[in-house]
Amino acid sequence: MILTADIGNTNICFALHPDDSAEPLFFERIHTNREKTSAEYASDLKTILRLHEVHADDVTASAVSSVVPVVTKSLKAALEQVLACPILEISSAIDLSYTIHVDDPRTVGHDILSDAAGAVQHYPLPVITFDMGTATVATMISEEKVLEGILICPGVRTSLNSLASSTSALPTIALDPPEKAIGRNTVDSMKSGIIYGMAGLMDGIIDRMEEETGKKCTVVATGGLSPFIAPYARHEILLDSTLLMKGMYALLKRNL
Repeated sequence: MILTADIGNTNICFALHPDDSAEPLFFERIHTNREKTSAEYASDLKTILRLHEVHADDVTASAVSSVVPVVTKSLKAALEQVLACPILEISSAIDLSYTIHVDDPRTVGHDILSDAAGAVQHYPLPVITFDMGTATVATMISEEKVLEGILICPGVRTSLNSLASSTSALPTIALDPPEKAIGRNTVDSMKSGIIYGMAGLMDGIIDRMEEETGKKCTVVATGGLSPFIAPYARHEILLDSTLLMKGMYALLKRNL
């Protein structure tokens, strides 16, 4: 079996895949803690494996992706402590199966590289991906398997938290949808603004990317907040909660 681990700003996600399929057998999240030691992360990993009745010796290879460099070393050390297998760190230096058309490929986040690999492997091209986490990241991949560029804007929860913390009169709210776009009380107005506003942002990005490329694109959304927003966009957007992990699986298979 293959273990993939993605270190994000808010969460670290773990997935276990069978040797012959990118579809995860399980998908778990823990909170990203920049102060944790490798031993503490090793304990977390052992707990997750035990929870799913997986023995460490059953894991034959692992991949790690990270946008939090300070945590990368600790988590890799934890993987080495728990697992006796090769560990691949995702970066632009490995064989990606696609090319990168940006000024400096080394600056592209490992999560973006993994999402793109998953999209190339599993969806018709050209494709636009949205990864909706701490930031919302949109990526365009052409029919020729070229990552043409990236758009980054504040994430859903980041925007909502900023709104609540910066204004004395506005509360912190949940992300369940309002009945109408035109809110008639403060909470519904905030829900409408964040959900329909972000959905409209997705529609606008899709329109502009398709206009710039002259191509109709497949659109795929991933990340923990995508199910709250993507269904309210006017474009057809496919939801794939494990796109990034599937991409890491593909990259691991390609490079080990």
